[in-house]
Amino acid sequence: MAQTVTEKILSRAMGRPVRTGEIIYPEPDLVTVHDWYVVNFDKALQELGVTRLYAPDKLLISTDHEPVAVSVLAAERQRQVRQIAAKYGLKHFYDTGRGGHGHVFPMELGYIKPGMFVLAYDVHANNYGALGCLAIPLVVEITDVLACGSVWLKVPETVRINLQGALRPGLTLRDVADRMIADVGADVADYTVMEFGGPALASVGIDGRVTLCNRPIEIGVKSTVFETDAVTLAYLEAHARPPFEVLRSDSGATFKATFDYDLGILEPQVAAPPTPDNVVPVSSVAGKKVDHAFIGSCANCSITDLRDAARILKGRKVSAGVRFVVTPGTQQIQARAAAEGLLAIFTDAGAMLTAPGCGPCAGGRTFPLAKGEVSINTGTRNDYGRLGTREAEIYLASPFTVAASAVAGRIVDPRELL
Repeated sequence: MAQTVTEKILSRAMGRPVRTGEIIYPEPDLVTVHDWYVVNFDKALQELGVTRLYAPDKLLISTDHEPVAVSVLAAERQRQVRQIAAKYGLKHFYDTGRGGHGHVFPMELGYIKPGMFVLAYDVHANNYGALGCLAIPLVVEITDVLACGSVWLKVPETVRINLQGALRPGLTLRDVADRMIADVGADVADYTVMEFGGPALASVGIDGRVTLCNRPIEIGVKSTVFETDAVTLAYLEAHARPPFEVLRSDSGATFKATFDYDLGILEPQVAAPPTPDNVVPVSSVAGKKVDHAFIGSCANCSITDLRDAARILKGRKVSAGVRFVVTPGTQQIQARAAAEGLLAIFTDAGAMLTAPGCGPCAGGRTFPLAKGEVSINTGTRNDYGRLGTREAEIYLASPFTVAASAVAGRIVDPRELL
């Protein structure tokens, strides 16, 4: 039976062949939860009378949504998380300052490999698809997995994206990812796995693959995954222990839909409020005054993203009246950015640096928006209230566009500054 990458991964997790639409109870290789849900799952387990986890060695906890306690209540929550990690004897607890963003550092540290099956509390764990891992978010049902080892899942259909062409100067994979989700649409993508392959795969690095995997969750996909290729294997050789599985869909596998998608889009893209798929060319919103800019989040927190921002900012200053925040994704990314001189460029330009993790994208507890303000950032979502008051506007764009707009004080085409 010809299978997609998703069907192959879930078949291995089940120990038998599975088919699209089937209800299964697969056990994950890894379970991830972030700091804002740990106290909640512990409380739920106590109410159920559960005193030990089904597989504590499979659980990874990251302190990334609030690495810096901004209140006494936040400090108390951090203390409780540490106590809970100790109570269950967790081996994979990455406290503040130890890892960074939980959707990124597990790839750096070798936790993620092709063919793995991961269940997660947070929706953007599909980042792991950049390495050929199927990561499916469950949100509160993760408590059931911690107690019982699994939860029911319907095997999703697959939408195949064949990447073609090449990026134009001044454009990034974020521009492609945002344009792509608008073009594919929720009607096609809902409860599917978006699988990436095609002739342009060799030109897309792991950082770009993370961004391409990240964005489709906003139009309802169940997850995203890349085929295994030489780029994947080269990254894994530097970050994980072999062996590594080479995973591709079979010839003759059934897809819900197939798209041949060209990387060579003509103009930088911007997601205008109030949804991430409300994507327009930058020229249609150029001139919009901005008060707040942010580079980071699980969509764009890589060293590649920081380098892109630094290309714009070097020798320039952030516009008066704009507060500009930069959040490296992980401790390793921050160290590399420091070694390359990028952090000095940000500081000289007037940007503010935060602890590795989610940054403002976690919900605006740090650097929120005030009434009537406008933000342009590389975050994941732009619904009203995402960064504080509902009476503010959020535009999403690439690191190039965000940095250029922070310098100009208004939304601009970054190619004017490159």
